[in-house]
Amino acid sequence: MTNRSTTNWNLFWQHHLGSWLGQWTRYSKSGKIQETFKSTRSFSANSDHSEIAQINQQTGVNGDTNTMQWNYSIHEHSHNDGFAHPASTLMRGFAFENGAAAWLIPQLEDTQYQPFELFLMQKDIRHSVGVLYGDSGQILHTASIREYRGDLLNNSWSTNIDQVNPWSIEGMWQGDKLQINSNLSRNLIQAIQWQWDKDELEDNQSNHFFPDNIILRCPKKLLKDKLFNITIYWQTKNNQLQIIRSDYNQLHQLIKVSQQTMHQTATHQIAKES
Repeated sequence: MTNRSTTNWNLFWQHHLGSWLGQWTRYSKSGKIQETFKSTRSFSANSDHSEIAQINQQTGVNGDTNTMQWNYSIHEHSHNDGFAHPASTLMRGFAFENGAAAWLIPQLEDTQYQPFELFLMQKDIRHSVGVLYGDSGQILHTASIREYRGDLLNNSWSTNIDQVNPWSIEGMWQGDKLQINSNLSRNLIQAIQWQWDKDELEDNQSNHFFPDNIILRCPKKLLKDKLFNITIYWQTKNNQLQIIRSDYNQLHQLIKVSQQTMHQTATHQIAKES
């Protein structure tokens, strides 16, 4: 029987091999653009996917290119709390059956910078949202990375890089929920119903509205002895709703990562059409 860490490793590389071209934009906590550049993240593997090579290229507006390269192996980097990125000894990767994924730190430390990156995917397009907190818990910046793989026709992302006006996800939604726990165990698929609640935003939470119907909900500051979550919402162009959420307890230990894929309920669609 395949163990949990090997399953987690295989699921990521089942979906994310290839060359991903996209636009990478970083924002201040108030939503102003700090920098933007074209990016390519390329992943290749040996025959059994036990060794991975990653090459990142970033091309700025002035044409300068920055290249970074890393090598992974299942023997060195696949652990029982997620797989490690060669560039970070702290972060761990978590992969879902449908391509959604996350890079997270299982145990946050007060004296360190705290990065989070969560991925959602639909065939040959994907995006990730990043958020970085400083060593005193304050939010430093956010990031939106919208990518596509293969033919240029696969690229359905807009060219807009500015954050957009606040908006709400309308209607009733239903679908499936997946969950990975911090020990890499997986819950059974759960049928769910969901509705956006604009009033559920807590005092220490903020929403960040990225282009292409992507919303980040995260703490304004990571507070000591307070549980928190970081959630990404994506309403796709074919009216699918995807959500990915990471939950941490009061000790800032990762509890779980959950992912939901939903469509609007038939009753709401009928009401809209009438």
